Formats: sequence, C-alpha cells, structure tokens
Amino acid sequence: MKTSPAYMEGKYFILPNDVFSLGLSTNAIAVYAYLMRLEDRKTNVCWAKQQTIGNAVGIKSPKTVAKALTELEDAELIYREATTMNHGGRKVNGVQLFTIRPIEDAVAHRQWAMLEDLSRGTEARRIEERVAKHNAQHPESPANAAFTGRAI
Repeated sequence: MKTSPAYMEGKYFILPNDVFSLGLSTNAIAVYAYLMRLEDRKTNVCWAKQQTIGNAVGIKSPKTVAKALTELEDAELIYREATTMNHGGRKVNGVQLFTIRPIEDAVAHRQWAMLEDLSRGTEARRIEERVAKHNAQHPESPANAAFTGRAI
C-alpha cells in the first residue's frame, strides 16, 4: 500500500527558508508558522481569531499579535480580511480570513525596499556633497548650513 508523505496527511507543514531572510521579528515568524499550519494547501486560506493565534504561539498580549500580523501583511506574506457574523440580529466581528501569499512575492518586496533605501542613501550623500562644496565655495553665504539629510 502506497502512502503519501506525512506533510500531505496534515502531520507536518513546510516553512519556507526565505522567511528568515525578511527581517521579521520572532513574534511575526511564530505567527506566520501558526498560520502556515492552519492553511488549506489548495486555497491558501485559513481562519483564526487573534486570541487563538496568541494562545497557540505563547503571545499573551492581543496588541503584540496584532503587531505581528501587521508586520506579516507589510512584508506581503499574508493578506487578511475581517469577517462578520450575525449574532442576535446584529452583525459582530468574526474570525479573520488570512490568505497566505507566495514567499517569492515577499522576497521580491523586501529586495525592492532594500534597493529603494540604498537609492535614498545614495541621493542623500550626493546632496550632502553638493552642500559641502557650496559651503566651501561660499563660506559667508546665509544659505551655508550643515546638511542634516532631512527637511527642516
């Protein structure tokens, strides 16, 4: 009798190695791992309450769980949407629906962000050099000021 690998039977899940190269906090990695555990492999979605997530990964503060989820969303690892339930004729907040995004999207997002940071730093150095050159050429100028790298 042929059996499928254990992870296909729901006993294991795969956590992408690249998740450790995204600069995430340990809380965000723990929450991501838990969401990966819950994920339906065919639809890439899962449902969970923040309190359930916190209990599962050992985070007591709801704000810390929310911060980790925001971090995962900002890294483009997940997409989330709130759901509502009908409770006694009125709508109340339900569990959140999470879509696990491809790790390649998150890695590409991180690389573009790093390139933008590098580009901004290069531009700031170029401006600083121009200001220093101007200051050296015009030491008495009222515009002669130290470059701070940010708007005043």
